[in-house]
Amino acid sequence: MPSRHRNPAAVYRPDPDLHERAKTAVADVGSDMNAHILGFLSWLVGDTDELPPRPASAGQAAVTREATTTAQ
Repeated sequence: MPSRHRNPAAVYRPDPDLHERAKTAVADVGSDMNAHILGFLSWLVGDTDELPPRPASAGQAAVTREATTTAQ
């Protein structure tokens, strides 16, 4: 018998590169995608004021990507 989940699945389709970088980021902080997505959604609707953690290198990676894109 298949397992029954309390909530139905919610499907999203992120860009494959974004998805891989997100999996790496959550692993870097000892978490998983489900916990981070639920944490973000709780923050988004105002249930909490605390965002899930992100790796310290995440901010620098965004700056590097922006600089690379701008230079092209």
